[in-house]
Amino acid sequence: IWSLGVVLYELAAGRAPFDRTTASEVIALILEREPPPLTSHIREVPVELERIVSKALTKDREQRYQTAKDLLIDLQRLKHELELQATPEGSVPPVSVSAGSSGESLASTAHHPSSAEYIVSKIKMHKWGLAVSLIVGSLLVSATIGYLLLRSPSKPADRSQWVQITNLPDAVSQPALSSDGRMLTFIRGPDTFVAPGEIYVKMLPDGEPVQLTRDNSQKMSPVFSPDSSQIAYSVRGADNQWDTWLAPVLAGSPRLWLPNASGLVWSDKRKILFSEIKNNDIHMALVAADENRASGRDVYVPLSERGMAHRSYPSPDGKWVLAVEMDRALWLPCRLVPMDGSSSGRQVGPAGAGCTAAAWSPDGKWMYLNSAASGAFHIWRQRFPDGAPEQITSGPTEEEGIAMVPDGRSFITAVGLRQSSVWMHDSSGDRQISLEGYSYDPKLTPDGKRLCYRILKGASSLISDPSELRVVDLNSGRNEPLLPGFAVVGLPRHAYDISSDGQRIVVSALDHEGKSRLWLTPLSRLSPPRQIPNVQGGQPLFGPDGEIFFTAYDGASKFLYRVHEDGTGMRMVIEQPIALLQSISPDKQWVVVKLPGTEGSSTTAFPVQGGSPVKITAGGRITSGDPTVQWSPDGRHIFIPVPTALMADFSGKTYVVPLPRGQALPQVPVGGLRSEAEIAKLPGALLIDAPGVTPGSAPEVYAFLHVTVQRNLFRIPLP
Repeated sequence: IWSLGVVLYELAAGRAPFDRTTASEVIALILEREPPPLTSHIREVPVELERIVSKALTKDREQRYQTAKDLLIDLQRLKHELELQATPEGSVPPVSVSAGSSGESLASTAHHPSSAEYIVSKIKMHKWGLAVSLIVGSLLVSATIGYLLLRSPSKPADRSQWVQITNLPDAVSQPALSSDGRMLTFIRGPDTFVAPGEIYVKMLPDGEPVQLTRDNSQKMSPVFSPDSSQIAYSVRGADNQWDTWLAPVLAGSPRLWLPNASGLVWSDKRKILFSEIKNNDIHMALVAADENRASGRDVYVPLSERGMAHRSYPSPDGKWVLAVEMDRALWLPCRLVPMDGSSSGRQVGPAGAGCTAAAWSPDGKWMYLNSAASGAFHIWRQRFPDGAPEQITSGPTEEEGIAMVPDGRSFITAVGLRQSSVWMHDSSGDRQISLEGYSYDPKLTPDGKRLCYRILKGASSLISDPSELRVVDLNSGRNEPLLPGFAVVGLPRHAYDISSDGQRIVVSALDHEGKSRLWLTPLSRLSPPRQIPNVQGGQPLFGPDGEIFFTAYDGASKFLYRVHEDGTGMRMVIEQPIALLQSISPDKQWVVVKLPGTEGSSTTAFPVQGGSPVKITAGGRITSGDPTVQWSPDGRHIFIPVPTALMADFSGKTYVVPLPRGQALPQVPVGGLRSEAEIAKLPGALLIDAPGVTPGSAPEVYAFLHVTVQRNLFRIPLP
């Protein structure tokens, strides 16, 4: 109502009611003062219009219009009164009106001042009547448009109508239905993308879930074959290759079907769509082919070499496909692409928000999208081809995956919550550090007295969503935000770093334009944060001699740079592109990066002062995702993680390896460590079976994460 009053004021006065040059001045006016009366801008304002606008703009909510309908009634009444005043019946004063020239009429009117004033007043009444008519008409049109946009189709479904389909004690995700809607398949596992889990099938509505796989491999995107006799699903193998497997629904063992093919779906009885890695690293394109892979052609190839088209959903008429894609480890909005590959299409759904799954209505008139636009992952839909996105589900839980029921009146999705807390382990055992919020990314100060961590502020996208950085005094338990108001962003382990003396932190945070900048701040908070000038980038680490190492893009490629803390002396560290800056040794002599390559990624250490690099890990599962090699503060141990899911911080384990005296790296094969077994055989290697491990002052002192996931399948009716 108040905002509508602002619009009415500006329509009548021709200027804003709170008119200042800066946003802060405008806000101050809104909070502290009433707007000038309309008569201060234009004299002939109807008294009733002044009252209506003033009532809409009053700061006291109880004295304001309670509904827009009440305001509209007053405006319509004013419109009617003005029309009557402009053309009254039987009240025209005696005026001589000549049929001759207009000059004669004016001359005769001049002899009757009261008549001239009368005519002018009628003209003014007529003018205000027209103005109010336009305002009322605009309000009616706006109300109609608002009704059409906001009526029941975009209203979230009432949760009391949601029907629970599974009741498992842990987590399920990625539901898919058979063509007749009688069978449901899903993955039982902690993650909604790729994680160790098993394929299940369930007869609807009340059949018992039946387990089809028993290998605990990393899986995603199960889907029924056209005849519903088999389920195709994607597996991420030990060599980091994505393959399609088939599991019989009734009897038989799962088998490998198509290597280097993931997210597979059928576009027709003998036609398939799948994602294919093009450079033996991570560049993944969408391909259409026959079931035997013959007649293959590219449908969509992401422009970026770090782009990945992970999943695809063909339209019912086979002319379009919705693609789920990543770029540089960030989920992008879903993309609508023509099936013939004639163009790269366009993004659909809420702008700028990650989209992880999609579906079509059976008649092809609606696109359904799993989007994080509202700060958490919920279900949205958009009328094909270019309607406005509207949210379907909301609430405290998140929804993942969309399996459309054949009649188009409901869909099945995974509903649940994921929580993460930060814990400490030492000689006395385990203790919880963080109590509230989705907490992650812990780092200990070198003296072991304080611990920093982040709390997620947004959807469950730990890569791109902002976070709050907090610091805990481990002796007193005092826990407080370190940088209130700073939107710290970046992958776990790669958004901030603590200096060797434990006095300062460098963080990657967004500026007012949404660009990633680097900031230095003291842990004591005795002085304000200071931005490093002339630097746009991320993944900061403290380097030698008062320098900061960070990554920045040059075109489509990411490079490693170093810069002085005052923003001077910026230069490239390694001439070849990198995928990730991981860590710097305590003596500042080695920098560890993840390198992309045609033979797969590798974790490689480069001498800071120049020299030959050393490959620590290479290929296979131990370099998948973003596992980060770290050192203990004293440099006597190296921590080598082994992820069991795409994000090592949330499903993985770590080996602590003692280093020979005077050496910063373990003795590894020339080509690098290629399996967990090779890491475990390193002299003195100790296994820590916990996710998100960060080293402390001794091998038995470390921080880690405790992650809990609870998620089940529900059928949600469509409004």
